[in-house]
Amino acid sequence: MSSTLQIGPFVLQIQGLVIAMAAFLGYYNVTFRLKRIESIADSNKNQIIETLEIAFILAIAIWKFSFILFEPVRVLAHPSSLLYFSGGERGVWLAIVTAVAFFYYRAKKEGNSIWLYMDLLAAAFLVAMGVYSIFALIGNMNKAWVYGSQVLIAVVLYYLHFHSGAKIARLKNLNRALLWFSLGQVFVSFLNPLKQNVWLGFAQDQINFIILAAVCIGLDFLPADRTKKDA
Repeated sequence: MSSTLQIGPFVLQIQGLVIAMAAFLGYYNVTFRLKRIESIADSNKNQIIETLEIAFILAIAIWKFSFILFEPVRVLAHPSSLLYFSGGERGVWLAIVTAVAFFYYRAKKEGNSIWLYMDLLAAAFLVAMGVYSIFALIGNMNKAWVYGSQVLIAVVLYYLHFHSGAKIARLKNLNRALLWFSLGQVFVSFLNPLKQNVWLGFAQDQINFIILAAVCIGLDFLPADRTKKDA
């Protein structure tokens, strides 16, 4: 999805528009889910939604304007490029890290569990990943197995771990979702025709996800989740 869309004098990247739309649908889904959870007081829900809205705006701004961090020379030479380009995938990850830090700060300030925000963020990510993968599948049939598998992973993990509020803010639930997500990404990478092996037939991203899966398995043997009281 590298094509562009021209609206008057503006040239927009379709990939950027899809990422923004996927992020918005992820946000909308978790706010809808949060309103259905009876174990959280309405006043606290409003506070949490406000935090989510600020984090969403902050993340979009960082993703859009992080282009200046990754391409400072290009921006200095052509300042108008900020209107047409974004931080891409690197900007997405920077936005996610910033949002997590913001959630941690607000959780401490509000007295909420940080795992509540991580739960909502994980659900939003799966929805956004599923939506993005659907459009990527439509735009690039050469990688149909890759994007189709990503859609399947997003749907299955969301249904098993996040479709209801019964297990919200439970560290064990989040850990197992991350475990299966990591293993899923290892599998999907084998379907990628552009995969570049670096060690024993594994790509660098596969090795990273294998390490992450091993950490999740180790955490799964820890004592029962202590965050139940925070849910």
